[in-house]
Amino acid sequence: MPPALREQRFRTGRLGREHLAERGFRARLEAMRPEQVEWYLARATDAAMVDYLQRLLQFSREQAALAAAPEGQRDGVTFILGEDRNSDNRFYQAAFDYYSTDSFARTAHLERNLRCLADVRDYLLNHRPANGMPWGVVNIVSHSYEWGGLSVPVREGEGRTDLTSLRLAVISGALTPLPDSVVDCRTELRIQGCALGRDTALLRLLGIAFGGSGLERPSVGSSRYFVYYESARDGGQVVSADQFFAEYWYVVYPKGQRPGNTELAKRLAERYPNDSIDWRSALGRSGPRSPGDAWYRMLSLPATWVTIYPESSALPVVRTQAARRSWLEAQVELLNRLKGAGLGPDDFVWSVRDTAVLDSGLRKPAILAVGRSTIACIEREMMVPDSTKPGLQRRLLTGDQQGQFFEWVRPARPAERPLGENVAFR
Repeated sequence: MPPALREQRFRTGRLGREHLAERGFRARLEAMRPEQVEWYLARATDAAMVDYLQRLLQFSREQAALAAAPEGQRDGVTFILGEDRNSDNRFYQAAFDYYSTDSFARTAHLERNLRCLADVRDYLLNHRPANGMPWGVVNIVSHSYEWGGLSVPVREGEGRTDLTSLRLAVISGALTPLPDSVVDCRTELRIQGCALGRDTALLRLLGIAFGGSGLERPSVGSSRYFVYYESARDGGQVVSADQFFAEYWYVVYPKGQRPGNTELAKRLAERYPNDSIDWRSALGRSGPRSPGDAWYRMLSLPATWVTIYPESSALPVVRTQAARRSWLEAQVELLNRLKGAGLGPDDFVWSVRDTAVLDSGLRKPAILAVGRSTIACIEREMMVPDSTKPGLQRRLLTGDQQGQFFEWVRPARPAERPLGENVAFR
């Protein structure tokens, strides 16, 4: 096809495969605003072209959201959302020392007197950076793990923050999104807790809770591993403070039904056949004897699920054990979430009952399920070769490399390649 005709067809919306074969046309398409891409999409009839334009539209919307978010110097803030209950686990104090002194982690603001996500939201709104920019890095330090969300509540006096409690807070209006002038798609919420990066559904909902459902909401990330902090003081002064990670393996059993160590070691070996760890020995240790040792920790695993019904007449009767079991097996989304974590309903002891929740300001009937189980968890610090001691290993400290251990949910991702090379035609 002659170049003049290709150009004419491009300008009149008759996009063909011959256009996408040329990087110049693809670059022009990738530079377009969303409404321009929609104009081409409305005229497309070929299935492959429709698929390409739909992906291009998503790309252009993300780039538009980024273009609307101001670039420049942004303030960061770190929230230490807890207190240590005993001296054996100085997670929060060591985290405070770390974020107070580490050159890579330190933020312009450090707040340690808040204890729920609603207070974090209000702080971000009421203490905006003096330069008028939205927030940049927002560290939220809290105990967490992939199966049970954050240990802190959405609102003061409530239970821990998991997918169910956060979803109810969003739909009830208890946690309202912040405007783009406070947090936007260049804001990074970094959940500094254990392994929450493996629950991307919760990360995504946290972004929606703080910034709304649009692409302008913040990116949310968290570690895929267990997070530890360690610090030392001399005369009240911090002389060292580090953050490091531990990899982990686990099996689950219903609460109150712990197998013996031999059975647990067998289950771990079956679950992780390619890992050469002495499971039986690790189960007998509560901490590492030497660098690189694996050890055992027991964790409680709660699971909560709420299904809302439009009216009382639609509410199933769950008074018998058989009825409760039948109801649980019908909760496809719950079962899929459990399956995604390598779990099943039989790993829990369940209670199921009627309740009521607020949905968009209206009180609606619902059924609440609470499952309880226990995690037998084997941990091992992540290690690297010690350059000062050949043949030995040392603990891997995160420093400025923290991001490589994180899983991110980014609603608006910047172009990774030059224009014309980001959206492939397939």
